[in-house]
Amino acid sequence: MKILIVSHQFLPHQSPRTTRWKLIYDELINKGYEVKVLTGTPQDQKNENIIYVGNKRASKLLKNLRDQSNLVQISKIKNTLFSLLKKLYRGFYKTFAWPDYTMFWLYSIWRKRKKINIEYDLIISVSLPFSSHLAAYFINKRNKKKWLMDIGDPFSLKQNALENNKYLYKSLNNYFENKFFNLAEQIIFTHSEAAEEHSKFFHISNEKVLIGNPISSFDENIFLNSKNFNYSSLPINIGYFGILTSGVRSPVETIKFFKNSDIFFNWFTNQASKNIVLQTNFDLANHKFFEIINRDEALEKMSTSMHCLLSIGNLNSSQLPSKVIEYIATGKPVIHFAEIKNDPVIKLADKFQNLIVINKDSKLSQTLDQLNFVFENINSFEKNYFLENFTAQAITKKLNIF
Repeated sequence: MKILIVSHQFLPHQSPRTTRWKLIYDELINKGYEVKVLTGTPQDQKNENIIYVGNKRASKLLKNLRDQSNLVQISKIKNTLFSLLKKLYRGFYKTFAWPDYTMFWLYSIWRKRKKINIEYDLIISVSLPFSSHLAAYFINKRNKKKWLMDIGDPFSLKQNALENNKYLYKSLNNYFENKFFNLAEQIIFTHSEAAEEHSKFFHISNEKVLIGNPISSFDENIFLNSKNFNYSSLPINIGYFGILTSGVRSPVETIKFFKNSDIFFNWFTNQASKNIVLQTNFDLANHKFFEIINRDEALEKMSTSMHCLLSIGNLNSSQLPSKVIEYIATGKPVIHFAEIKNDPVIKLADKFQNLIVINKDSKLSQTLDQLNFVFENINSFEKNYFLENFTAQAITKKLNIF
């Protein structure tokens, strides 16, 4: 069988979706399928199975600006300039762009749709961004092959950090999302809360819905590093790897909760997220900031330099922070701060002993006791359960490929 994956984001771009679908891509190839990826991410190396469509110059310019603005160590003048450019860029896109920031890539797909001659028996589209589903629709409209949709964050139903101007495009968003859900043969959500919300709103048949958990790879060397770490050393170092988003993922309550502890915080994040932390107005003497590092470097740092890892929950139950599974896979203790009562991560705490879920009503002393318990039982990681439910192999078994 020939499979075409349509995903605007793919490696070398670093995101939870690119990690997820590179793992699934590799697993499908290992199973003997012929897999190609159509992407809007320029490739560092030539690969006949990874097909790039887009404007390389524009993509390179945006990437350079993004990389420069993400640096934690940056001059005030450059920071001000990049902030101004970001505001102009986002102001335009938030006002006029549809369906999202990748609309020019989508235009390239539409313009070249008749020249994209890729043979396939099954097409899979991946969001974010939602444009990937539109691109798949353009390509598949003539071929009418089986279509699977993988849904990351919500699109029409997103409550914060909206993908476009809801006042202009709310009806258009709902129309196309509903249309695609009707056309797709299988729709994959990362957790049940998102599936239930979308199924109820769009009247999706239960037969179409698949709960395809967030996934990660399990690395024995990383796990060995985690087990051999000296957890009795002081001070306790906790690491946060990723970005923060105003209105979606805020550090305020987390920092407030730990303000009287001796825990040392290490933020591997971008400049915008650093600014969000600095604006909390707490004493940040125990907080240190580092630039974002790639996945391999991050996993190495997690396992060899951190006592535990920090996850901060979203303010929306239909969004599950994928990094939680990546954290759990290391075998390290993970502290997840839940901002809402129906945070989907809460259910995972019943499955993994190294996951500690707290909220603003938790007690610091009890949390530290829980952390020490995980330190003392670091060897009791539920490896088999993880492999059976949170890996690419587990997902591909559930895909409606045949």
